Amino acid sequence: MLIMDAARQAAEEILEKHWDGTFPVNPVDIANQLEIDVKSARFKDAATSGAIIATDANDVAIYFAKDDPVVRQVFTIAHEIGHFSERRAADDVEFSFVEKRHPSHYDLHEFYADEFAGNLLMPTRDFCSLWRNGKKVRDLASYFGVSDVAVRKRLERLRKYGELE
Repeated sequence: MLIMDAARQAAEEILEKHWDGTFPVNPVDIANQLEIDVKSARFKDAATSGAIIATDANDVAIYFAKDDPVVRQVFTIAHEIGHFSERRAADDVEFSFVEKRHPSHYDLHEFYADEFAGNLLMPTRDFCSLWRNGKKVRDLASYFGVSDVAVRKRLERLRKYGELE
């Protein structure tokens, strides 16, 4: 299975089990249902947007940058849930990650977590339906509670994968 497909499937499974069906998706509620604490933080490094830290398999916390815009915080939390999901699927209890906004810090784990977050916050069926019905980037960003940048990235990837024309 391709990484993008695994991320999408994991996000869909989590939505099915832990989401009430209302938009925007609340990743804090989902994290809490997964028994992950979510906390704001001030990071020393301004390039750090979030982290997931596990002291053991049953003590997991997501930290997001307190000073980031809310839409960035939402995506960061969903992204960190993606790391959690990926590591759990691999039966790996070592899933502590620190997220830095830096192009050179992008590997397959980051790709998976971004794909997961996009699918969690902007489920494909709903996203494509709204886009096909004429909603614009700004409309979609507002509806899904994400940034314009996140919507544009989602459009780019869905087009690349043949989901949208």
